[in-house]
Amino acid sequence: MLAAFLWGIIGLLVLYPLSILVVESAKIEATGAWGLGNYLEFFHDTYYLKTFANTLVLSSLVLLTTTIFGIPLAYILARYRQWGKTVFTALILLPIVLPAYAGVFAFIIFFGRFGTVNLLLMDAGLIETPINFIYGLHGLVFIQSLHMLPFIVLSLSAGFTNIDPCFEEAAEVEGASGFRRFITVTLPLCTPSYLAGAVIVFLWPFTDWLTPLILGQVDFLPSVAYINIAYHFTDMHRKYMGIVAVVISSLVCISIFLLARWWVERKKYTGLSKGTTSEGRVIEPSPIIQASAYLYMFFIAALVLVIPIVLGLAAFSRRWVFEPIPTYWTLDNFRLILLESPLLIQNSFVYSGVALLFGVCFGLPAAYIIVRTRVPGKNALDFVITLMLAFPGMAIGVSYLLGFWEGIPLAKYWIIMPLALFARRLPYFLRMAHSSYLQLDSSLEEASEVSGVGKVRTFFYISLPLLLKGVLVGVVMFFIMAFQEISTAIFLYRGGWETLPIGIYLNWHRGMEFGIAAAMAFLMIMITFVMLLIISRIGGG
Repeated sequence: MLAAFLWGIIGLLVLYPLSILVVESAKIEATGAWGLGNYLEFFHDTYYLKTFANTLVLSSLVLLTTTIFGIPLAYILARYRQWGKTVFTALILLPIVLPAYAGVFAFIIFFGRFGTVNLLLMDAGLIETPINFIYGLHGLVFIQSLHMLPFIVLSLSAGFTNIDPCFEEAAEVEGASGFRRFITVTLPLCTPSYLAGAVIVFLWPFTDWLTPLILGQVDFLPSVAYINIAYHFTDMHRKYMGIVAVVISSLVCISIFLLARWWVERKKYTGLSKGTTSEGRVIEPSPIIQASAYLYMFFIAALVLVIPIVLGLAAFSRRWVFEPIPTYWTLDNFRLILLESPLLIQNSFVYSGVALLFGVCFGLPAAYIIVRTRVPGKNALDFVITLMLAFPGMAIGVSYLLGFWEGIPLAKYWIIMPLALFARRLPYFLRMAHSSYLQLDSSLEEASEVSGVGKVRTFFYISLPLLLKGVLVGVVMFFIMAFQEISTAIFLYRGGWETLPIGIYLNWHRGMEFGIAAAMAFLMIMITFVMLLIISRIGGG
């Protein structure tokens, strides 16, 4: 019964709207019939082909950049014992929980044509005209790479740590030391870990429509899809072509996700022994390498810190134009948010909180069924929920708009916002609950049931207290990711339903003073920071 109920929820909130999305993409505007005409037109239209090719190129460049910068960073964090490594790790991983669009605004202020860096260089007489640091493909690659770098670093760092030192020591005995050992032994053994992060990085440009728009780069698949749907809803043909672009983005994401999973599972990367510790193999570098490692970590950490520092300065200034550092300070930006737009904050907390409640009520029993039972279809349930990681947020938003406007008119009520956030971020909580169940010895639950205690009481008195630590970490991560979600919510909000992320976007889009948008973004960063402190205390860090 429980499994059927969970499948019913997945059917209603995931499979149904996504199927409506696919059906709508096949609708021919001229005749009202269904067919493959829209897809044929997409692949025959040189502009849409250009946007598709541009997105593939951008994905490849972002993956290449994060790999080049992530490999040495992950190796340093995993293998070297250095003072302050915990602080550096926290700073380097900060972009993973910061809104991507917040970073774009910060770098425009700092690296823009008349931003801080250009103004300082011109004041010093080093340049006469501004240098284009940020606008163009290079800036887009830079911003998206910095945002996605933590995924490569986290995955490779875990891979380096888990390698049995015996493999590398055996290679060194055979004469393969240094770079050759790293290329022929260490990196191949990290393939599963690397692919786990690389897939997420490669798929990001297929889901991120806002960063290119802010930088004035619209010839990318998700940006074109957003423009066609959001701005041309009365032009039915462009609307359907936008839906086709969303479906194609989703199909690419799912295909890459499944391909990476198949590639990892076709080979074995395990050894017969496990001679490693939780810290992994530790290498003592030479003083020169040690100093170089510190400089490298300082460089990456400084780039990350630009985001909160610049947004913080902008949030407390009235205007920051044609000057390296703001000179007029004020609290008016926060006053406007707290007194005139309090619904933005209230809605963000309410929608994220309700979505979190749905996630916990669904995720805990789902994890129990997947780990503890032999119910038919449990693996399929796990697969479908995990596959949601590969779906662009835009696909969820558009599918909910199409599927729940008529027939099941949930999109006309505010509850659609937390429901969409629940569907979008459910895999994050489920994975934490799943891993917590795997670490819980089933004999403890069996002993309780043998003593005559029912399954429900066993869960609340035995399982839940032991799962609590991992579950709470999942709860906080779910809340953070739901709180900053915009790709899904932007298609569903109505007047009075705006959240902080939507408020940031609208302030930028309407050409209002940037200080207000910066104050909203800074407020989100502070809320995220508090959530991370909670995770740190829960995890004992």
